[in-house]
Amino acid sequence: MASKFLNDHIIIDFAKLSTGDRDEINGMQKEFETHGWCFIQLPMENDSLSAVQETLSTFFSRSRQEKLLYKSSNAFGYTCVDHKEGIKLLTDQYGIKADRRPLLTDDVEQSLQHLSTLFNDWMNILTFIILKMTEKTNEELTVLSSFNMLDIVNYFNERTGSLEQPAVGLNTNEVNCVPHYDPGLFSLSILSTCDGLQLQDRNDNKWIDGPNNSQLDQCNNIGVIWLGEAISALTEDRFKTGIHRVVYPKKRNQARLTIWQEVCTNAQVDSILENDDTPLVLPENTQIQIANQPNSEPLVISARNETLNTVMKRVENERGLSMSKVAVEHLTIRYPMTKKKPSSNSFFSKLFKW
Repeated sequence: MASKFLNDHIIIDFAKLSTGDRDEINGMQKEFETHGWCFIQLPMENDSLSAVQETLSTFFSRSRQEKLLYKSSNAFGYTCVDHKEGIKLLTDQYGIKADRRPLLTDDVEQSLQHLSTLFNDWMNILTFIILKMTEKTNEELTVLSSFNMLDIVNYFNERTGSLEQPAVGLNTNEVNCVPHYDPGLFSLSILSTCDGLQLQDRNDNKWIDGPNNSQLDQCNNIGVIWLGEAISALTEDRFKTGIHRVVYPKKRNQARLTIWQEVCTNAQVDSILENDDTPLVLPENTQIQIANQPNSEPLVISARNETLNTVMKRVENERGLSMSKVAVEHLTIRYPMTKKKPSSNSFFSKLFKW
């Protein structure tokens, strides 16, 4: 059977991968070595995800006042910023890790459990295949966490994108989420209800539109796998990081619901779970460069006594990138020449590149 394509990029068939089809595995490996991502045809009943989508959309359509009852005080559970809202969870082979967050409505919790089961089956197969490609020993793979991270995001899209998309996209004035690569091994995205996701074609240095599962020709369960920094490091950059971004849609007020799950590293999970009770205070005019945001500009500390925690919240508001996707080892802090770096024994300060 001839290969299928989306936007001039091959669609890998999950069913063939799961049977060990060598041609399909080689095709996926070629995409990873060239671009760091691939489109994938998923073997799923449309009704299964449609019911989840309806439940989540109903929850997100509630008033902001109602949803405040469920808002989490940390990175997990339901959170909201100016241009988007979402649900972030840790999952493992036993299901969803329910602590550290307020419970949501019963129907949403049931949908989350369903997603966890769905992802668990797929991720086990994909992780086995992808790790086999790395040719690494079990000892070398101990950097990987037993937890995966489930992300559900609802972009409000109260504005439209420009006719000519920006070459990069430096902040949320230009894009919903700036270009970046994730810290983990890889992510599997299974739903995008509106245009917006774009992936970088490294050969031609251009942006490729991801699947829009609301379109008739793309609603047949086409997902995306993008690779993270961990697998690039394991393969000494033989596998590229999958650089991606989210642009504003062509139509205004067209909300975009998207669902993906990431295979995480221990360091990534630990940095989110760690409760840093001695926050690092950054002096005015300090510059922070974020390594996993290619072609980005330094973030400048303009307010006195701004802490790292508030800076990371600024990153999500101003650049659209959540704290879970920016590992502390990605940060390079440059202090003003007239200032001495502060003394701190905090978890974060031990990991920074001063």
